[in-house]
Amino acid sequence: MRVPIRSLAAVALAFAVSAAAEDLTIVTKVSRDSGPASTAISYLTGDRVRLVMGDGNEMISDLKTGDVTMIDHRKRQYFTVTRQDMDQLQARMKQTMNSPEMQRAQEQMKSLPPDVQKKMQAAMGGIASSVTVQKTGTTRKIAGYHCENWTIAFGQISKSEECLTSELPLPAQVWQSYQDFTARMRGMTTAMGPMGKTVTELQEKTKEMKGFPLSKTTTASFMGRSMTTTIEVTDIRKGAVPTSAWEVPSGYAKVDNPMLKAGAPRM
Repeated sequence: MRVPIRSLAAVALAFAVSAAAEDLTIVTKVSRDSGPASTAISYLTGDRVRLVMGDGNEMISDLKTGDVTMIDHRKRQYFTVTRQDMDQLQARMKQTMNSPEMQRAQEQMKSLPPDVQKKMQAAMGGIASSVTVQKTGTTRKIAGYHCENWTIAFGQISKSEECLTSELPLPAQVWQSYQDFTARMRGMTTAMGPMGKTVTELQEKTKEMKGFPLSKTTTASFMGRSMTTTIEVTDIRKGAVPTSAWEVPSGYAKVDNPMLKAGAPRM
């Protein structure tokens, strides 16, 4: 299961602070390409969050423990990422970046022809330089809330159109939890060397996108194949969230955290 950077960033930028916020149930319509639309539900409370991510994945975050459970409905699987997992992965990345093998690889790069070095550096930093984030200046009203339209493009690979609202009162604990999460993510990406710098630049370009996404349409193209996913909020309800909202669907298999299974990057 992949966890796109922008999906994680959306969790960060989605939440405004409101000490008196109520629990929320958010109903969305999800469609993929020309297939039939389906209905999905997200839940937000003071100590837990469950978000639909639009690509067959959901995320349940326990704001007290810091554990995040990722659910893949297409594979009928789930895995949990703990604070300890994040610390372990960061330590492994640092170890790899400082290993003799990595040091030798970096020295070998210096001996390559200048034009080859340029191409390799462009490949590592090209993702960030090809990202454009723009506020369109137009607004909409979705599910009774006003929102501002944004576009995010990753070169020719992916383009998203989002409508963000700052009118939705959300639990303050969600924002604090995300700040803790991003601090850990920043520590991990720093350990990745040049690629970590690219991730940091991506985060910088999207940090102005504050608000909850009421609508998001993403078109991705790869090797001549295109796929479009659309998520749009249809209803927002205030009030207590049922305890069943924090349960993984029955019959889903728990798998090892692939972030740890994959290990640190190799040369």
